Amino acid sequence: MQQPVSFDWKILLPDVLDTLRQIYSTRHPALASARLDLLRSVMRDDRADDFLPALGQELEALGLALIEQREEDDAIRLLIVPQAQADGLKTQIQAQGWEAVAHRQEGAAAGAQAALPKPASGPLCGPGDYLDMPYAVAVAPGWACAVMTDWDAPTLTDLRAWPALRAIAGKFSARRGLLASCVSPDGVHAWIEQGPDGLSSTPYARLLHSDQVELPPSNRPGVPLPPRAAQVQRRTPEFSLGFAGDDLLLVDRGMVFLYPGYARQAEDVAAEPSLLYTAPPQRRPVSDRSAVIPTPGGRTCVLCRGQLLECRGPGGRRRSPTRGGASACRRHDAASAAGRLVVAGPLACAASQHGSGPALASGVGPGASNPPRRARSG
Repeated sequence: MQQPVSFDWKILLPDVLDTLRQIYSTRHPALASARLDLLRSVMRDDRADDFLPALGQELEALGLALIEQREEDDAIRLLIVPQAQADGLKTQIQAQGWEAVAHRQEGAAAGAQAALPKPASGPLCGPGDYLDMPYAVAVAPGWACAVMTDWDAPTLTDLRAWPALRAIAGKFSARRGLLASCVSPDGVHAWIEQGPDGLSSTPYARLLHSDQVELPPSNRPGVPLPPRAAQVQRRTPEFSLGFAGDDLLLVDRGMVFLYPGYARQAEDVAAEPSLLYTAPPQRRPVSDRSAVIPTPGGRTCVLCRGQLLECRGPGGRRRSPTRGGASACRRHDAASAAGRLVVAGPLACAASQHGSGPALASGVGPGASNPPRRARSG
């Protein structure tokens, strides 16, 4: 039995197709089909769950079968055989104790070509409706740290008169990377800059602030990051920042920290932040992407390890009475957050030690290890 070709679960179709062609083109010349190149161009950014059925269907139209050997990890293991050998290969894989899946589009006729996503009927915008901006990081509503094609380095840019741009020279040093940034409702600007030596910097980064977005940074050293509690992760930090009232929330991978009263302080304070929340262990891979999200209604939500948490307390504005006067945080299902926020289940409220700051509570979601409990109201 031939050995499958193994891919990472985050692989994209162009890389899969190139690898399969290198390995199987001699045995299966049909892999040079122009239809596969069209499929690559149409689905080049899609996830494996989306492009594998289409790829399998296109191979079926060429007389081939795309078989996946599913084992206990998250790798994607693929084999290509003639259609006549597909059932025999699946039987061999199953005899080894693994699951065998022949990828094809559901409901498609046998041997039919893949149904491809339809392209846009026309241009999405006119030539004068956009600017070529290779790099842009949102700093605040109407502001970005951006690079234009004729600029040498990332520069603070006022976008409020788009498409006319106003650059603020000297705001961010070219030798330091802007890792995260946010602005409070009162205009206080907080941001994180990576150290001058990149990944080998000690400390890795620093948290800085100014009274307004337009003001140049001071010569203060800032607050070293990551916080001590996050250093046990021994992984490259992934920061997100956001204000909940005057308090500053920092997300570093699966941990959420609080700098109380950060917007009111006159200078950088090197005190360690409070650890509000640690994401539970996950049984399957979960994205490390995080965000602190202020809502139009004045709430503050935190996206952390696939969980969407609503911050409730002095900073988060919306309050929920709990025993001891502590603030509470409600958890939502992150998968439902794209359209509307749907509460995933009953809440478990975490009380802060002194009842003076917001708290993030554990609840129902991927990888949650304990059953949730409903918050008691006072």
